[in-house]
Amino acid sequence: MRMIVFCEYVVLEEYRSVYSSWIQSRSQQGKPFQALENTSQPGVFVEIWHAEDGEQAAQIEKERREGRSWTEMMLWIKGGEAGLRIWTFRPIGELNVP
Repeated sequence: MRMIVFCEYVVLEEYRSVYSSWIQSRSQQGKPFQALENTSQPGVFVEIWHAEDGEQAAQIEKERREGRSWTEMMLWIKGGEAGLRIWTFRPIGELNVP
């Protein structure tokens, strides 16, 4: 079952240019995600990651929360580590509805 891991955060204004360069280089390193900025709320960013299953989604979330390769950007996020919000979504057809 394909899933999406959705990361959302606000980058502080004084770090937007350094963040922009940094996240672009991350995506060019073959990381399987897309980074987007909210058009009506500049500074609000999301990352969209695709996972094959729940196990891979959990690995992505763990790496985003704890991975050393992402620690640097926590300094640029409003609220630091607590400002990083992550959700995993699955297809509607696969919901367990009682």
